[in-house]
Amino acid sequence: MRLASVTANRHVFDGQVNGEPFRLLLAFDNGRSLRLAVTGDGSGMRADELPLDEPFDMGECGSIVIEDVTGSLFPSLRATEVAEVRALELDARQVGVQLLQRDGRAFCFWVDDDQLFWGDRAALTAHDWLDGSVPATAKPIKV
Repeated sequence: MRLASVTANRHVFDGQVNGEPFRLLLAFDNGRSLRLAVTGDGSGMRADELPLDEPFDMGECGSIVIEDVTGSLFPSLRATEVAEVRALELDARQVGVQLLQRDGRAFCFWVDDDQLFWGDRAALTAHDWLDGSVPATAKPIKV
């Protein structure tokens, strides 16, 4: 299956995007999608088939929007052939997902201290993890 697009929920304040996305939706050419979201306690990642939050206004606190970030944040992933999606686990909790590409490379999305991060396997390993441990590849995620 190919990755068709990546859309995101983003916070906009005073007309400017405020930080990185806080939810991502990976859409595949088979019509399936995978939403990646930080768990409520900020220490894990939820991967499910739910949609992103609809845009809404928060008054003085800004607004939440949906934005296609395929080209701006993930140009190298456009039309990537994905062989498998696997969970990334740390201390028996899911903290990310790994897209295993047909060419053998991997691209990862992960959560650490309430923030979303992404990159290849080297970036995951080089990340300055709060507890010093690097997540391990775990069970497949059906997409």
